[in-house]
Amino acid sequence: MAGSQLKQLKAALKAKGLVGQTNVKKKNKKAAPSETRKDQEEKKRALGKIHDEFNLFDNRINRAKHDYTIIQGGKFVKAGSKQHNDTAKSRPGVEQAMKLNYDADKKLRNRAGGLVDRRFGEKNKNLTEEEKMLERFTKERQSSSKKNVFSLGSDDEYEDDDDLALTHSGKAISFEQDFDEGDLGVPEKRYVDEDSEQPPKKKSKKDVMAEIIAKSKFYKKQRQMEFQKTQDEIMDLDDEFGDIIGDLHKLAPKGSAFKPKSQEDIEYDNKVRELTYDRRAVPADRTKTAEELAAEHSEKMKKLEADRLKRMDGLNEDRAADADDLDDEFWENDSEKEEEEEASGSESESEESESERRPRKAPSVSMPSGHPQFAENVKNMKGDQVIEHIKKIGEVYHPRLAEGNKEKMDNFVGIIFEHILHISNEEVVDSKLVDDLTKLLRTMAEKYNQALVETVRLTIDDIKERILKNELRKGDLICFVVLGYLFSASDHYHLVITPALIVMNQFLNNEIGQTNVDNIGKGLFFCDVLLQYQSFAKRYDPEIVMFLERALLFLLPEPKKLVETLSARKVDGKTNLSKKFHPKFSPERLQVLEIFKSPTDEMKFHLIGRAFAIIDRLMNLWKDKSAFLEVLRPLVHITKHASRYYGSQLPQLQSMLERMGKLDTNLSKSRKPLTLQEHRQLAIKTFAPKFEENFNPDKKLYDENRDRQELNKMKAQIKKEKKGALKDLRKQTRFTARQQISEKKDMYSTYHKKMANIVNTISTEEGAERNLYERERKKRANQKK
Repeated sequence: MAGSQLKQLKAALKAKGLVGQTNVKKKNKKAAPSETRKDQEEKKRALGKIHDEFNLFDNRINRAKHDYTIIQGGKFVKAGSKQHNDTAKSRPGVEQAMKLNYDADKKLRNRAGGLVDRRFGEKNKNLTEEEKMLERFTKERQSSSKKNVFSLGSDDEYEDDDDLALTHSGKAISFEQDFDEGDLGVPEKRYVDEDSEQPPKKKSKKDVMAEIIAKSKFYKKQRQMEFQKTQDEIMDLDDEFGDIIGDLHKLAPKGSAFKPKSQEDIEYDNKVRELTYDRRAVPADRTKTAEELAAEHSEKMKKLEADRLKRMDGLNEDRAADADDLDDEFWENDSEKEEEEEASGSESESEESESERRPRKAPSVSMPSGHPQFAENVKNMKGDQVIEHIKKIGEVYHPRLAEGNKEKMDNFVGIIFEHILHISNEEVVDSKLVDDLTKLLRTMAEKYNQALVETVRLTIDDIKERILKNELRKGDLICFVVLGYLFSASDHYHLVITPALIVMNQFLNNEIGQTNVDNIGKGLFFCDVLLQYQSFAKRYDPEIVMFLERALLFLLPEPKKLVETLSARKVDGKTNLSKKFHPKFSPERLQVLEIFKSPTDEMKFHLIGRAFAIIDRLMNLWKDKSAFLEVLRPLVHITKHASRYYGSQLPQLQSMLERMGKLDTNLSKSRKPLTLQEHRQLAIKTFAPKFEENFNPDKKLYDENRDRQELNKMKAQIKKEKKGALKDLRKQTRFTARQQISEKKDMYSTYHKKMANIVNTISTEEGAERNLYERERKKRANQKK
C-alpha cells in the first residue's frame, strides 16, 4: 500500500466501508435500516484490526533470551511467539509474560552446562598437534610418582640402565629400523615410485612416543659416558701428581738460592695491599656548562620570587609539623660555633694577639632575667666586649646542653632588642655597637623568635601611646628600622610589620591634619622607612604623598602660589622660608639626633632637600602604577616651584623635572578611555519569500528534498522505538525489583515461622520438664512428712 500512513489509513477504512457518504437520501428508495448489534460488533472488530495493523509498537514480538514452551489455554505455546504476544497486550498478560521470563532466568541462573576442556594447549593455536601431544605426555610423566621402564629423566645421572632395554615386539629398538612393522615384527616392504611426488607420511602417536623415548635414553647414556670419562681423567691426574712434582724439582737449576726482596718490591707490595682496602671510586657528577648553571640559577630565582608573591598575597599557609619533623637545633653541631667565631675573628685578631701574651681566665656568664639586669652587667663593657659577652651566653645556654635553654634563649633575644632601643635613646649613641647588635640579633632571631615577636608587639603599643602624646624618642625611630632588617616587610600580613605600618601611617595622617614643623623631620624619617618596607612589594601608600605635599607647603617660600595649584588648605606662612634666604651649605644626610632639635632655617632647607630625595625615590618605586599620573602632577608643580628658588643649591631638581615630564607624556599616551567590547559585525540573513500553490495547513512539514524527508522520518521512528524500548526496560527493571522484594519477604516470613516453631517446641518441652520437676519435688516433700 503506497503513500503516506494517513492515505493508507483512509484507504483501509474505505475498503472496509467505514467512510464515505452514508446520509444520501433517494426519493424512490426506502430509508436504510439502522445498524444492529451484530453490525456494530463487526465494525468494532474491523476497526480493531486496522488499528493493530497501523500500531506496529503493539504488534512487535517480545523475544525472550531463552526459548521455552508453556501451556496456555490447553495448548503448548512457545513463549515470545506471536501467539503468546497476543495475550501480552493487556496488563495482566504483560505481567504474566514478565513473570515467566523471570522464572526462566532464575532457573538458569548460576548454572553452566558442558565440560571444560583443561587439556594442555587445546586452545593454543600456535602449537601443532605433535607439540601438544609431546607437552601433554611430558606433564603426565612429571606428575606421576611411580617409576617404570618408560621414565625419561632420572635424578641420578649415574644410574646404570644397561639392564633396562626398550623393546618393541620382543626386539630392541634401533634408529636404523623402520617403526612401521606388521603384526609378526617383520618390516613391511613398500614400493614407492621415485618419480612421483608422494606426500610425507604423518607420524602416529606410537611413532612419536617411541622416537622421544629412544632419543632420551641415547642422550642420557651419552652424558653418563662423558661424566665417567672425566672422572677417570681426574683420578689419573691425582695418581701422577706426585711424580710430576718430583720431576719439576729435578729440572730446577742448581745453586738457585732464595733471594730477599728489594726495597722497591716491598714498597710495591705495600701499595698493592693499600689499594686492596681503599674505597672504590664513585663516579662524580657531570661538570655542568655555564648555560646549565645559569638556567638553574634562573629557576631558583623564579621559585623564590613565586614564594615571595604568595607571601605578599597572603596565600602562603604554614605547614603543620609532622611527627617526623625535628627542630633545626637537633642536628646542629659545633660548625655553627666555628662559623660565628670565624666571622668575628677578623675583628678581634689584634685583641687575641695581645691576650696571648698573658694568661686569661674564662669569664663566667649567667642568663639575665630581664633587660635591667643585662644593662647592669654590660654597663662597663665596650662595644666588642658586649658582643663577646652575648656570644658567650649563647654558647653556655645552647639548647643542646640542658633542658629549658631554648626558652631562656628566646627571652634573651628579646632582651637584646630592648638593649638596642635603650642605647639608641642615649645622648651619645655608639652607632657601631647598634649595627653590630642588630646583625647579631638577626642571626639569633632566625632560631629564637617566639619571645621576640611578643616583645616587639608590646614595644609598638608603647610607641603608639607616645605618638598620641607627641613624645617620640630616638629609640622609637630606630625600632622601625631594626624591624625592617629583622623581618620580611613584603608579606601581605605579618605579626610585626603590619602593626608597624599602621603606627607609622597613623603618625603621618595626624601630621597631615595639623602639621607641626618640629615633627616634619620625624615624618620624613617615617616616609623613608615606609618606602624601604615597600621596596619589594611596591604597594602604594597615600599617606606618604600627602605628607610630602603638606610638609613642603609649610617649608617652601611663597606658599600661596602652591595653595592655588594644589587646592590645599591655606597656611599663615610663619614657618616657611623667606624667598631671600640663601643657604650656605648644600644639604647633607640628616642625623637622627638633629631631627629632635628645634628647626632652624638651615635645618628647614635640609628637610626640603630630604623631601625631594624621597620624591625621587617614590617615582622609581611607583612609576609602573596605572594611577601614578594623578600622583605625579601635584609633585611636578611643587618641584617647579622649588626650582625657582633653589635651582642652584639643589641641582637634582632639574633632572627630576625632566624625568617627570617624560613620565607624564608616557603615562598620558598609555591612557585610553574605556570602551565597550567590540564584536564583529554579522549580516542578517535574508530569504526570498516562497509560495506554494497547494498549501495545506494540516500538513506538518514541507520539505522539497525527498532524501532529507525520509531521513527525518527515519530519525523520528528511531526516536519513538528507542523511547518504547527504554520504557520496556524500566518496566522490566521495576518488575524484577518487585519480584526480588517479594522473594525476600517470603524468605524472611518462612524463617520467622520456622524460628517461632522452634521456640514454641523448646518452650513446650521446658514447660513439661518443669511440671515434671514440680510434681517430683512435691512428691518427695510429702514422703518426708
